[in-house]
Amino acid sequence: MLSMVLVAAVGGLGGACPAADDEPPAHETMASTTNTVTDGEPTSGEPTSVGPTSSTPTDSDSDSGAEEPWLELGWGVTEFNPYDGVLPIVVGPQGLAMFSVPLRGAGFYNPPDPGFDNPDMPILQAWVDVEGHENGPGGHFNEVIDYPALFYPSLELPGALEGPAVWLVIPDDVEPEQLPGLAAHLHAHMVDANGLMLSDDHDLVIGEAPAPPKGP
Repeated sequence: MLSMVLVAAVGGLGGACPAADDEPPAHETMASTTNTVTDGEPTSGEPTSVGPTSSTPTDSDSDSGAEEPWLELGWGVTEFNPYDGVLPIVVGPQGLAMFSVPLRGAGFYNPPDPGFDNPDMPILQAWVDVEGHENGPGGHFNEVIDYPALFYPSLELPGALEGPAVWLVIPDDVEPEQLPGLAAHLHAHMVDANGLMLSDDHDLVIGEAPAPPKGP
């Protein structure tokens, strides 16, 4: 089982993504991974946002330059790590136990001046489902809803975009030590300003919780 990560700081990905082939292996996912592209709303019945509608940018405006749209979730705080079957628990600078999920992708509209107040940002919905732990208002273990997803050109993957990690914080009424070994389903879907929706899913096992921090 993958060792857990105890971190003291959280930052953007910058150039920390590992080098890869120019064409991302979106079609070479494991059996537990599903990556889909659709135009419009998801069909699962889950509540979601349709994304910004204040402008109508064209596909040629995309900063990614990729021919095939794709979105990939990973784990890590300051770098992107692909999943190998484990959903690690990490601890952030504020002492919060969480699943830290960086993003990367291509082929969707990303505004040239990304920012949380830009109405043309891609809008992300992400959650983790754990059986017996429907803690969130949407019936999920934890979730991030209507999140403006920041992306910047990747320094390691030509033509791709990468974004800082999204924090899926473990609820206060759950002890992280109770979670290792439980099956978890990680889902995310994102809608850009053109209405293009990308999604990624992973069936994982939660990794063991990190040890409590030592005193001064």
